[in-house]
Amino acid sequence: MSDVDPNDLEAIAQLHRRDVAATRAGDVEVLKSLMDAQCIVFPPERDPASGQTYLDQVWPPQDVESQPDIVELVQDWQELRVFGDFAYEHGVVRYVLREKDGYVIRETQRLLRILRRQADGAWRVYRAMWHPPRPAQEDG
Repeated sequence: MSDVDPNDLEAIAQLHRRDVAATRAGDVEVLKSLMDAQCIVFPPERDPASGQTYLDQVWPPQDVESQPDIVELVQDWQELRVFGDFAYEHGVVRYVLREKDGYVIRETQRLLRILRRQADGAWRVYRAMWHPPRPAQEDG
């Protein structure tokens, strides 16, 4: 990553911070705002879809009280390469959820994303794909 412009590194780091904060808060509108207008996601065992449409399908407005608590959420980006206005990154997302009945779920997912630089210098998710969640001990 040493050959990446420091402004791009900071803008991508800001994308990561906003992504984690919005996920923890369950703020779908912020998550949508982190997607490029032409974002396409490739979820496991589903057809590709617009990123914003996908979020509407998997995270519809619900009773916040019934949602599990996100105890921990860590994005561990292991590679980042920037090529002009595009970049790719891959890494592992680890999370711990606590269901309302107290049951704790620890899972990981490997994630590959293509990012696209916007006219204002911000970076947004352009493409994303990941595998189904796995118990944390399997994918550390």
